[in-house]
Amino acid sequence: MRLSARAREKVGSVPVPGWLLSAGMAVYCELLLHLWTTENLKPLRFGAVLAFSLGFGGLAGLLNSLFDGKRWGKWVTFALNLLLCVFYLAEFFCVDAYKNYMSPGMMLGGAKGVATDFAGVAFSLILAGAWRVLLMLLPVILYAVFARPVPVGRGTRAVLALAILAGYGLGYGLVCFGKTDRDKLDRAYSFDEAIRAFGLHMGVTLEAVRGSGSAQDQLELEVPAPVTTQPPQTRPAEQDSRETEPAQTPEYGFHQIEGLDFETLENENPYSAVRQINAYLAALTPARENQYTGLFKGKNLILITAEAFTTQAIDPERTPTLYRLATRGIRFTDYYQPAWGGSTTTGEFSNVVGLVPTTKGMCMSMAIEQPPFLTIGSQLQREGYYSAAYHNHYADFYSRNHTHTHLGYDRFIARYQGLEGLTEEWPESDLEMMDITVPDYIDRQPFSIYYMTVSGHCGYSLQENAQSRKNYDAVKDLDCSEAVKCYLASQLELENAMTSLIRQLEEAGIADDTVIVISPDHYPYGLERSATWKNAKNYLCELYGVSEIDRFTRDNTGLIIWSGCLEDKNLKVETPVYSLDILPTLSNLFGLDYDSRLLVGRDVFSDAEPLVLWPEFSWKTDKGTYDAETKTFTPAEGVTVEEGYVERIKNTVSNKINFCKKVQDQLYFNTLSKLMNNE
Repeated sequence: MRLSARAREKVGSVPVPGWLLSAGMAVYCELLLHLWTTENLKPLRFGAVLAFSLGFGGLAGLLNSLFDGKRWGKWVTFALNLLLCVFYLAEFFCVDAYKNYMSPGMMLGGAKGVATDFAGVAFSLILAGAWRVLLMLLPVILYAVFARPVPVGRGTRAVLALAILAGYGLGYGLVCFGKTDRDKLDRAYSFDEAIRAFGLHMGVTLEAVRGSGSAQDQLELEVPAPVTTQPPQTRPAEQDSRETEPAQTPEYGFHQIEGLDFETLENENPYSAVRQINAYLAALTPARENQYTGLFKGKNLILITAEAFTTQAIDPERTPTLYRLATRGIRFTDYYQPAWGGSTTTGEFSNVVGLVPTTKGMCMSMAIEQPPFLTIGSQLQREGYYSAAYHNHYADFYSRNHTHTHLGYDRFIARYQGLEGLTEEWPESDLEMMDITVPDYIDRQPFSIYYMTVSGHCGYSLQENAQSRKNYDAVKDLDCSEAVKCYLASQLELENAMTSLIRQLEEAGIADDTVIVISPDHYPYGLERSATWKNAKNYLCELYGVSEIDRFTRDNTGLIIWSGCLEDKNLKVETPVYSLDILPTLSNLFGLDYDSRLLVGRDVFSDAEPLVLWPEFSWKTDKGTYDAETKTFTPAEGVTVEEGYVERIKNTVSNKINFCKKVQDQLYFNTLSKLMNNE
């Protein structure tokens, strides 16, 4: 039955300009997101977010006014604002689950995996946060049901233009007045920190601008001045006093590729960004070889990125194999895996590629676009090693089936792509993966093997984690919460896998000729307070034994470098070490031909200054910690730093992060390879 004209007029009878909805939703969504994800509101920051959102609202309203009054204008307004709400809600759920905002590229890159592997988690998360979804969408729904669009009034566009100028001008003024966030607009920019300081729409805008070629050319990459300070007071490694010290210090060479002259390359390359990189590298001093250079020459390597692994999972009685590997290899007392953002893939990238993952979720794609000739896998591959990479979850998650064969491994084998025999469960068993795969390569020496484990994946409950159920009896009597018990139980599957691996190596008689390296992808974020993981409190504090957690405590995880040949050497590294140090350290220990200037981390046995950096430009050295959020430096106990030390390290950190951005965005290694080969 057709409605009369009068009846149709009653439906949607409230006159609401479309531009008003768009302007209001821009502010509304921004403020809800900020209130939901910010624990400690800072007045100046909140004022800046509010001001920028007003400017964004003016811009959104101005654009919407172009089709106000048209017959189809109402539904265009509805669709655009619905998409805006969905995007803001998606970012909220990312922060709730992973404690980091994710760029649009990251979310699109992981969308397939979320839709297939984690559809249940996503659905339960939406149900748990249904009131937030409804609250965010409510104005748009009411507009669709009751609003009647009206034409743009006189002077409306002028008012909206003034709102744009006033909002962005006031926001920028508050940022400059507050001082602490000013550098996040340019030199110290990171997507996550930009959103926390300026709002989501500003973060997306800055991400788009920073990703453009012209913006990358303008990144500050200063030529470093020579360092005149003394080497760290603590030795990078202590060797058992029973060993005989050499009577005379030998002359060590430098870790640099023969004939690689960055100064000449700087002058020859026509592209300004590449010239700037070459100028920066030319000013660096290559690291020296040392007494540990070539210690692992010719040995096998098994490199493992362990899901959510941390030293708190190690216990001499409950995990004797992991305890053996951690205490009878090279002992690291102060190791960090920074939360790079983007969850597993960025941690994996930092371990394998040795760069700051500045492109977040899409960072591994650079492996396809340029030759990563510096990875330990590619270096050993050139030495004729048998190589393979394994993963006990789906092959195409994070596109590993395309990336890992470009990281120095001849084949990538995963569930439903050559790795047969795994039990159908979530998460899959690390032990089963080890039992199935070790026979593939144990008789093909020398071998270079990579594993990405999955058994330690959250959530940490008997309902959600098959490995927690399997190993629960070993932890059920511990004096801790159920969530922590389930986390420790899930990590027991890594213990079982390592027990199997060591047994097979020892039975084959090659434990002394094999090196095992284990580093986490990230801290156990599944224990933090979160609707996603059904945690009503922060169980991470309980696991770590602290009342409060900052980034320095949160990311203090664990690194294992073990070989049977090390068990009587008592090697110990007490200076700060992090995931970017793995590649140069292994390159030195395996005696490989590499150029240390191209690596961001350091060989921990060299005399280079210890440095751990975070993507938001915080850092730690053997002399203290610097929190970029508060711009405060806290010296280590009993340490006094020289004048200018903090500024020098801040510049070093900025250079290293911006170097990584330029290398990835400019496909520098591809260019360098062509220059070296005179192509």
